[in-house]
Amino acid sequence: MSAREPLSYRVAEAVESRLRRHASPAMLRRAYRVGYLVLRPWWFVTRPHTMGVKVVVRCGEQVLVVRHTYARRDQWDIPGGFLHPGEDPEPALRRELAEELGVEPVGILPIAAVASRFDRKRERIFVYAADVAGTEIHPSEAEIAEARWVDRGALPAPTMRFARRMIARAYWELWEDEEERPAH
Repeated sequence: MSAREPLSYRVAEAVESRLRRHASPAMLRRAYRVGYLVLRPWWFVTRPHTMGVKVVVRCGEQVLVVRHTYARRDQWDIPGGFLHPGEDPEPALRRELAEELGVEPVGILPIAAVASRFDRKRERIFVYAADVAGTEIHPSEAEIAEARWVDRGALPAPTMRFARRMIARAYWELWEDEEERPAH
């Protein structure tokens, strides 16, 4: 990213910062929905370059899936968010997990860096697998409509295609020795 932060980012950060200090979680949830609806046409017109992080949160064979309050609310996804300008992906991952779910990973493994065009943004998404010590979470009422631990082989419907692929990859990466990997 450039040294100067994009105008849309500066405006969104200023509004969110003020709302976080003064608004209830329910009001903040509505603000996220409205903000998302306002930003979508802006992204269509400007086609911004953004960077984000997504995280497959694992606890053994269980994986955490979430439904967000503002985007694709009817589909299950993996947690994540935008990188702040100049922020590295791993600190962003830790920040997002703390903000959205109140969890601290005990282990982190990078599993992908992919180009994306969700919502007309040109986005680079850094994907990690993050192991946690237990299944206790504290979802943000403003950002997370529902969070659920599920068996990695029994994802709820509808789970986003990207999330399904990254969950499969997160467990595939456990096979460190190529000779031990199952054929397929």
